[in-house]
Amino acid sequence: MNKLAVVVVVVILLAVYGVLALDYIRQGPEQDRLSSEIAEIDQSLQDISEPPPNNLEELALIDATLAAEQETIPSYVDSTDVIEAILNIGQMTGVKAIPLVTEPWTKERIGDSTYGMFRISVGVEGTFAQISAFINYLETGEFNTLSMERLSVVVDDEDGEIYSGGETPVLVEMDLVVLAQYLAD
Repeated sequence: MNKLAVVVVVVILLAVYGVLALDYIRQGPEQDRLSSEIAEIDQSLQDISEPPPNNLEELALIDATLAAEQETIPSYVDSTDVIEAILNIGQMTGVKAIPLVTEPWTKERIGDSTYGMFRISVGVEGTFAQISAFINYLETGEFNTLSMERLSVVVDDEDGEIYSGGETPVLVEMDLVVLAQYLAD
């Protein structure tokens, strides 16, 4: 009986071994396919360029550009300073300038950014030369984000002459806007 049990165990072990060997042989083509896929993936990984080294120089350049841009567009502009500058430029150029605040600071989206906008209407009376100097000082003055949205010029022709030289009275109405960075509340 012992011999029979040993023979049965050996036969069962051989059968299990045979089944496992046949299964291993059947997996051969699958292993070849997977090996070729692994080789392709390895080649693809080698083809990917290495990430750039730590670009501290590029980051410093970007930071400098951002800082310069933030200096160009101030973070805060006092509307009283704008009105005072308009009055001072008017006095300096000899014109009568009357600034009228048309609306308080508003926020507006320009491109991808949001900015604070201060709009002001200005009435100006003077000669053509004086008004030309007034506008030149506005454009080149302390507010580099000031721009003119509208300009209306009327020549005062009381004598029937449209233009009688440098002393012809001129009336100008202009809408100005000053841009600042919008700082969220």
